[in-house]
Amino acid sequence: MSYGYDEFESKLGQFIYTMVMYERLREYILDKLRGKDRLSVRISLGNDKYGNQVFMDVVISAVKPQVLAQQVAAQQRKSKKSLVLVLSNEEVAGERRQIAAEMEKLIVESLKWWHGYFGERDKLKLDVWKSERVEVLEGEVAGSIVELPADRIISPPLLPSDGKEEEQESLAQFADILGPLVVRPTDSDYYELVGSIRLFDALVNRLGYDRVKALVLDVDAERAASMRAEIEDKIDKLVKRVVSR
Repeated sequence: MSYGYDEFESKLGQFIYTMVMYERLREYILDKLRGKDRLSVRISLGNDKYGNQVFMDVVISAVKPQVLAQQVAAQQRKSKKSLVLVLSNEEVAGERRQIAAEMEKLIVESLKWWHGYFGERDKLKLDVWKSERVEVLEGEVAGSIVELPADRIISPPLLPSDGKEEEQESLAQFADILGPLVVRPTDSDYYELVGSIRLFDALVNRLGYDRVKALVLDVDAERAASMRAEIEDKIDKLVKRVVSR
């Protein structure tokens, strides 16, 4: 039997909730969580039919009442969608700003025309799309930097670090200039964190950000795994270098 993402998440949540409600287990978890923002638990589910070891990672978080109120308010805001369409042309010549202005005017007027053509059948609401920024770049576009709600980003559990508290504080101090984070889109409306797990933890849990800047890359799971290790290693070396000065 298979479930969609929302149904699977719901059933898994019901199972974990039922288990945690056993009084002794609940008290044990609360005791382990005392004085921490979150607790990571890894449960082995055995091997799949291919011989791969499968784990279920559970993150138990302590959310302060004021932070929870901020999260509720953020969820109540309308979800803003931004459309990124990358066009390229090797033949056109001219000043970049002029090209951008003419293309912007042409596209916006075209959207309004198509809205008039479709009328009530216009499910994309073409007449209310706004042009917020148009740029003509000399080069290829590798990804898009956007500002995302932190609760739409799926982050792997933060594994215990052997780094000093001084390193953690330095990471939080320079978190704003170490970004953006790197994410990849999922099949749902969520994004998976590709790299910068410690940086994401510093921005969200230490600094309290509810929105973060992220570079969105369309990569598969295998590529994401290799990038994650590389990004984490670079950030770790940078933080150690800053602390050692």
